[in-house]
Amino acid sequence: MYDEPCLVRTVLGSCVSVTFFAPTDGLAAIFHALLPRAEDHREVTTATTCFKYVDTAIIVLFDEFRLRGVPRNRIETKVFGGAGLMQGKGFEVGRRNVESAFATLDRLGVRVSASSVGGAMGRKLVFRTDTGEAFVKRINSPLLPTIQE
Repeated sequence: MYDEPCLVRTVLGSCVSVTFFAPTDGLAAIFHALLPRAEDHREVTTATTCFKYVDTAIIVLFDEFRLRGVPRNRIETKVFGGAGLMQGKGFEVGRRNVESAFATLDRLGVRVSASSVGGAMGRKLVFRTDTGEAFVKRINSPLLPTIQE
């Protein structure tokens, strides 16, 4: 959670980042998650591991905003990443990460104001915590070879 201006940079492949910005409250947040849903894994979700999963990261950050007196309807959200960098059966984590982000936000009644998701290229993301702006540059790199069964 940021209450001071800064630039947050991350590089996304199949991972997903969601940005949160409450302009009237001067608060912003972002996460970079690896996997779609915590319940798909046996790992106990803790304060440190919750950000590994898209669904729990979203819920935890909305709870943080709520604890600071910011209701969901004052928070702008944007979704990024989820590229399909590896092809083949069982390598759909990017698509599943994106689906988890949109499903969790929808379940919470939150509208997404912008997104850049999917495709075959990674992304460089820069998030301005003072304005909520997000700048995306696609990383032009060739796909990894298709994995055969």
